[in-house]
Amino acid sequence: MGRTERDNDIERERMPYVQIEANLWAVMRYPKDHPVAMIVGLANRDNVPLFFVQTWHPEPSRRRVISQHDTLEEANGSVLWDRAVIDAAAKTRVGPPNGVRN
Repeated sequence: MGRTERDNDIERERMPYVQIEANLWAVMRYPKDHPVAMIVGLANRDNVPLFFVQTWHPEPSRRRVISQHDTLEEANGSVLWDRAVIDAAAKTRVGPPNGVRN
């Protein structure tokens, strides 16, 4: 595996998404019990692929398009992490070295 392939694998792990159907992906961030967004892949009249990021809702008719991208990776990268959840988790895992307490 070359450096570029390894970097791509790391990026996919960092920015996870799951293919649900041929042209539908669920974007997973926090909370981990449901997607935070959906990506729909469509082609325009010239058969150029486009990827639309939608807000998450369990009922598909209630999802709303929030952005359009040329690639799946760009669409996935546009969905941000909820930093508040990450920061709160980090605070519970940070402590004095070697468990030393004052």
